[in-house]
Amino acid sequence: MRLLLAALAVCVAGAANALTITFDIDPANDPFTQSHKRQGTSQGFTFEWAEVYTYGNYINLHDDSGVLSTTIKPVNGGKFTVQTADILGGSRAYTTGSGPAPAHGTAAYNQWLTGGPTTFPTVTFSGLRNGSVVASQTFGNTPLATFGFSSAFTAIDALLLTYNSPSQIRHPFVTTPNTAWCSQYCGEIWVDNLVVAPVPLPASGLLLIGAVLGLFGYRRLKTT
Repeated sequence: MRLLLAALAVCVAGAANALTITFDIDPANDPFTQSHKRQGTSQGFTFEWAEVYTYGNYINLHDDSGVLSTTIKPVNGGKFTVQTADILGGSRAYTTGSGPAPAHGTAAYNQWLTGGPTTFPTVTFSGLRNGSVVASQTFGNTPLATFGFSSAFTAIDALLLTYNSPSQIRHPFVTTPNTAWCSQYCGEIWVDNLVVAPVPLPASGLLLIGAVLGLFGYRRLKTT
């Protein structure tokens, strides 16, 4: 009886215990997955990181030879729920104005170069379950802040981070209206301190424990 109660307590408590993935990198031992990408392991989760533009323990998504996507998943293959993440986004992306381009080199031209709205780069978090996307949230330029995730990120087996930057123009000599362009590179997005929680025991498991406890109580009542 005590063992069964202890098992039930462990199952329930395990669902409430969250852990923070700090993306600790180990350049001396993390294996290469591509020419400039390595696979790291932190708090029992694997992820990919790039040697370029990595200055600490975090994922740096960058469109200039950096990581454009990475998949975060537990080493043991279990399921988890995403709760929060710290995100910092910086942009060197711009959009030209809607009217004709002024003469190149003038103050009016420089103002026109950045006259339109800019909505990139962004990072999309996709929750995967058995290879299918079951949840998705996108974040853009932001000062360092902690963001929460919807309940759709519950019981996933992998989390895919994708860097989104539609522009391939890398110089300011643009003359077409409403055109996105980037100065050298489009930007970078840092992701750190991903808080996840283990998935509760499936309902069938809880029902089984409850049934065993009920049977034990019934037998005890019958013998009295």
